[in-house]
Amino acid sequence: MKLHSFVVVSGVFAVLVACGSDSTLNTICGTEANGFDITEASVLQDAQGYAGMHDGVLLSEDISDLEDGEVWRVRSVEIMPMLSQSEFDSFTDGQNITVEVFDGASPLTSQRFAATQTFRKSELEWTDVTLSNADSVFDPFQKQAWWRFNFDETIPTSGMVSTDYVVSVSWESGELPAMGYSNYNRPCSLNWTDYADGFGWGLNEGGDNCSWPMFRVNIEILKEASTCEGESYDANG
Repeated sequence: MKLHSFVVVSGVFAVLVACGSDSTLNTICGTEANGFDITEASVLQDAQGYAGMHDGVLLSEDISDLEDGEVWRVRSVEIMPMLSQSEFDSFTDGQNITVEVFDGASPLTSQRFAATQTFRKSELEWTDVTLSNADSVFDPFQKQAWWRFNFDETIPTSGMVSTDYVVSVSWESGELPAMGYSNYNRPCSLNWTDYADGFGWGLNEGGDNCSWPMFRVNIEILKEASTCEGESYDANG
C-alpha cells in the first residue's frame, strides 16, 4: 500500500448568512458549514503515525454559490487519533500534534496556518473499533476519537485566497497517538508529504491506490453586517 493521498472536490453549498442589514457594517457574521467529511466518502482502514512527518492532502472548494460580499475560510479541522485498546490505560499522553492549512494547492508556495494542541486522552470521547486488513498496525483492536483543531483565530476573517487548499497533520513528538487512515484509493500524485528526511515537501507520484488520513473539515462563510445571529467577529479587529 502506498502512502496517504487524496484529492476531493467538495462543494460550498448555498449558505444563507443570517445577518441583518444596515448602513453601518461593523460586524462580520460567520455561518459554519460542512466542507468535507471523510466518513461520507470512505471508511476507516488503518492506523499510522510517523515521528516528525507531515502528511497533507489536497482539497478544493466550490465558491460559485457565494453571494456578493461573502468570503470563505476553513473554520476547523477534525482528525482521528487512535490507540491500541490493550495499551490505552497505560499510555502516557502529552504529545504535541499540529494541523496545518495551506491557502493554495502547494505547501511550498502557499501561506501556512497552523494549530498545535497537546494530546490528552481524557479530554476526548473514545469508541472501540476493530480494523480489518490493516497494513501498518499490528493490533487490530483500537480505540478512536475525533479531535477538533480550530482556526478561527488563525485564518483571518478576510477569508481564503485560493479555492484549492492543503490540510496536513504533523506528529511533533512521537509516532503515537497514531492517526486513522482510510482506504480511499485516490491518485498518489495528489498527496503532499514531508517525510522528515531533510528533503522537505514533495508529491507522492506513481500509483492510484493511496490511503489518506481521516479528516473532517468545517468551513465558514463570512460577510460584513450590522447585526448577526450566527458567530460574530469585530470587523475592525
